[in-house]
Amino acid sequence: MMQSHAGFKNLHIIALIAILAASPSEASQTPMGIGEAIDIMLANNSSLLSLRHEMRKAEAFEIQSEGTFTPDLALSAAADDERTNQTSGGTSQVRLSASQTLYSGGRNQALRRQSGQVRSIAELTLADAENRAVGELFARFYNVLLQDRYAETERSAIAASELHLREVARMSELGLSNRLEVIRASQQLAANRANLSSAEGLYDSAVISLMNYLAIPPEERRPAAGSLITLEAAGGRELSLSEAMKNRADLGVLENQAEYQANQIEIERSASRPRITLGGAVSFFDRERSGNFDDTWRTELSITVPILDRNASRGNVIRAQATAAQDKIALRQKELDIKSGVETAWTELETAAEHLEASAKALELAEETLRLAGIGFQEGVTPQLDLLSAQTSLTESRLGHLRSLYNHMLAVIALKVTEGNIIAWAEEMEFQ
Repeated sequence: MMQSHAGFKNLHIIALIAILAASPSEASQTPMGIGEAIDIMLANNSSLLSLRHEMRKAEAFEIQSEGTFTPDLALSAAADDERTNQTSGGTSQVRLSASQTLYSGGRNQALRRQSGQVRSIAELTLADAENRAVGELFARFYNVLLQDRYAETERSAIAASELHLREVARMSELGLSNRLEVIRASQQLAANRANLSSAEGLYDSAVISLMNYLAIPPEERRPAAGSLITLEAAGGRELSLSEAMKNRADLGVLENQAEYQANQIEIERSASRPRITLGGAVSFFDRERSGNFDDTWRTELSITVPILDRNASRGNVIRAQATAAQDKIALRQKELDIKSGVETAWTELETAAEHLEASAKALELAEETLRLAGIGFQEGVTPQLDLLSAQTSLTESRLGHLRSLYNHMLAVIALKVTEGNIIAWAEEMEFQ
């Protein structure tokens, strides 16, 4: 179920080395593609770094569980000195003891099985977090490109408004237009410049948000390289559901949690079962400190049979069983959530595709409308207000088409996050 991101690191290793070798000012100006951004985020994101420490906790649990199958060894040494009015002397002693649990009621075996499940849970939790983090990164990264295109569109609108203002100003000097038309053209230009200022502010905010997610300080910000493109989602609902059931790491976490809890029930039951322990010790002692050590040996086989523990173990078993039942409920709900998520993702993707197609058609009509309005204005048959309205409509249609393109990309990304394979999918894609 885990998705590897080694492919990205191999793909961009040369670029990363070049960036690290460059000076800070040079590195901060190096454009960053989505592939490199994924590598940086997976390496530096604080949430993912924290989750990787869960792997160390899993290793510690594994070490402890393996230790239950090895004997306890202890070495002790003691010396005392006793003086009274009648006697004077002391004793020296060295003691080595060992004990091994031969049967623990199934507790040690269950702990050993749990260690593997704890490791799997840690790995799958990290994989799930990486899957979601890459989806969030796509949204932030392409929002930067979207805001950049917004600003570019507003600059284009300013250029058109400046051209129109120069034209009506010239016509006014020739007596072919009135002062009101010049004022209207100036107002249009002022509005376009205000829109550009807002667009540039949103672009800066989007870049800062992206850099923060990549753990890059604002002063070391780098431009995002790429373009908004139409992504294709192959397959259909059934294939996506199959992929999600196979790849979703959060589903694997709950499956392992259910197995972990089943072993926890065995651990709680072991408290009411017999225990068999084999122990032994050897002691060397010198009672008079004469340099001559005597030795004693002892071995012991003990069997402990619990009789009454005031229902402590029974209560623990009941609690463990209740938790196991809750884990099974959560697992069934997660399966249902995945099915619903796939269905929702495809519905939103289809809706986004329809909006994208409609926005492309609206943009085409807006361009044609402006062309005709421009010709009509030049020939004196189209009022200036219609021309200005057509210019505004074209700008709005361009912005709307960009938003629809971005939303369609996000819908595809959301589908891949739902399928749980966005990292592998991103490795296969060639983003520009």
